[in-house]
Amino acid sequence: MYGLVLEGGGARGSYHIGAYKAILEEGLEIKGIAGTSIGALNGAMIVQGDYEKCYEIWQDLTYSMIIDANDEEMHRLRQLKLDKEDLLLLSEKMKTVIRDRGFDITPFKDLLNTYIDEDKIRNSKMDFAMVTVNLTDLKPIKIFKEDIPYGEIKNYLLASAYLPAFKKEKIKGKRYIDGAFYDNLPYKLLQSKGYKNFIIVRTYARGITRKIDPKLNTIIIAPSDDIGESFAFEQELAKRNILLGYYDGLRAIRGLKGFKYYINPMGEEYFFNMLKELSEEQISKIGQYIKLPNIPDKRALFEFIIPKTASIMGLRKDYDYEDFALALLERKAEAFEIERFGIYNYEELLEKVKCAPKKGITHTEHGRLSKIIEKVDLSTIFNKEEIILKIGDIILCDV
Repeated sequence: MYGLVLEGGGARGSYHIGAYKAILEEGLEIKGIAGTSIGALNGAMIVQGDYEKCYEIWQDLTYSMIIDANDEEMHRLRQLKLDKEDLLLLSEKMKTVIRDRGFDITPFKDLLNTYIDEDKIRNSKMDFAMVTVNLTDLKPIKIFKEDIPYGEIKNYLLASAYLPAFKKEKIKGKRYIDGAFYDNLPYKLLQSKGYKNFIIVRTYARGITRKIDPKLNTIIIAPSDDIGESFAFEQELAKRNILLGYYDGLRAIRGLKGFKYYINPMGEEYFFNMLKELSEEQISKIGQYIKLPNIPDKRALFEFIIPKTASIMGLRKDYDYEDFALALLERKAEAFEIERFGIYNYEELLEKVKCAPKKGITHTEHGRLSKIIEKVDLSTIFNKEEIILKIGDIILCDV
């Protein structure tokens, strides 16, 4: 059984929902949840047995569900598509926000009152904990559900998610601020109860995050792509983040490979054998795009081509040959706009790349690039992506 830790992050919390869907489908049992800010709110819905309802809320997310605002105006503002009349109206509203010292979060309170069921949370067999900061007493609060006075769980959830941009209000005579300012990744709360196995869902939002103890058994689900800003309460972004969280969750739980795509592992030996079988002709073709050192072909491949290309692609220093080959394949798949969300076998994705309409460097472009390469380091060339794609063709597709 696992303890689930949900990092705060405002609108980024939609990512939690997809990750939890993957956890459910993979049959991992969650014994308790700790969260901060939106992580606490999503955690509360899960603990009370209303994950499906939480999923629906995120699917329908709008700004007006969180703050007193016009959704269309907020969307235009984010897209910077405001006309003169919009700007005048925005100016007046901002004066109100400044006067009131923050956004009116009455809709957010209504959301809590509608969907949070304190009795369900208390009666659940799952542990539940959250973090907030009492500004009045300058005191962090790390608390489990059983230690919260009856009737106060909604207030604590509100306190945990109380961002500085919200209208300044008191809860029971005290002022609070978002728990992210003390501990945005509160796994230690569950650790204090003896938990040793964790699933940690990251959002990489601003806040204080405690270093994860490497001795713990952890599955970390983290965004493989940008999941937007904490205040981007937009429906389409939320839906995409749910999808991303789901597939990133499957990657982490199943041990899938790939960086943007989701690929069943083949093992490093398979790719090492594939690379060592590259012919002199293939290595010579690569030499047309990279100025190779005057050393034997196989040495050039392993000592120059692979490390150089891996560096240009931004692979970590501890990459292996499977990472290298899949990174090349993903670059090709992205270039041909092959659907990202799905579970692929290596050969299946490679076949899709081979069958995609061919794109490449023209003869004229090749001549121009060759001249540039003679003078400039490859990593500084504006057209390096095209060269990476061509190297991928030669290594993976023997084109």
